[in-house]
Amino acid sequence: MKIILLKDNTSKNGAFCLSGHKLLISGVALLVALPIVLGLATYWVVSAIDRSLNPFVDPQYRIAVESRVNEQQQGMLETRNYVRQHMDVLGRRIGSLQAQVSRINAVEMRIAKASGINLEDFQFEQDPPIGGAAPGETVDSEQIDIENAIVAIEKELALRESEIAAVDFLLSRNSLETQQTPAGWPVEGGWISSNFGSRLHPISGKKQFHRGVDIPGKEGSLVLAVADGVVIRSKKGAAYGWLVEIDHGDSFSTLYSHNRKNLVAEGETVVKGQAIAEIGSTGRSTGPHVHFEVSKNKRRINPVRYLYKKT
Repeated sequence: MKIILLKDNTSKNGAFCLSGHKLLISGVALLVALPIVLGLATYWVVSAIDRSLNPFVDPQYRIAVESRVNEQQQGMLETRNYVRQHMDVLGRRIGSLQAQVSRINAVEMRIAKASGINLEDFQFEQDPPIGGAAPGETVDSEQIDIENAIVAIEKELALRESEIAAVDFLLSRNSLETQQTPAGWPVEGGWISSNFGSRLHPISGKKQFHRGVDIPGKEGSLVLAVADGVVIRSKKGAAYGWLVEIDHGDSFSTLYSHNRKNLVAEGETVVKGQAIAEIGSTGRSTGPHVHFEVSKNKRRINPVRYLYKKT
């Protein structure tokens, strides 16, 4: 069998002739090439569709994305290291604050012990009022640890502050009371020549109630205030001679008489141990001495208990 192919008139040769052998070879070649061509075309179409649906199939795109992911991971790692470093610094700072709180607590306890103040009376073991996050709020666990440590220190400092304020108040009050309560001798190195109470008057010889104590001393020696206060009298009387009276507050007052000379004026503020007069023998007196009186609520009381009271 032969197949004759004809061309148009412009061709040099008018016909091609394919013999059976050539026709067989051409058919076989066509059958082999056609599936390959179809397969390549199908692969190209499927690849194009797949790339449009999944961009990571594209190697260049995949490389770019992986590079970006690596950069982000590196950035996250650096941020995490930065946060950890600062958390370490904050942790050390918290430790330092806790040590300071411990030292403050130790000092406070020593002060309370020395002053005789019982801190339990103030119920400082109760936590001071504080706030917190709403129940629905969530935060990072490390942040919770840091915040809990800070809150604990704040609570401890608030507690210590309250205790120290109370101790300071009581110490100040005790100090004020100590300074304003008569205690000690109105002269240096004195002794009592006439006690408080009923006695025979050294001049008249008659029985009389002695409203203070007499303390002999060298004339011109200093008479000292036995507590802080305000001078309410500084004058010369008939029986007392030159006298000084001091109001110490809390219903206490003291009187120093038979002075040779007064060194303070009425309305003047004096402090414990301040020189207020000179020992003399003015008024009804048999020799240089200080007549010393202590009054509580305008009533004379025995001064001896205050002469020997610890200052």
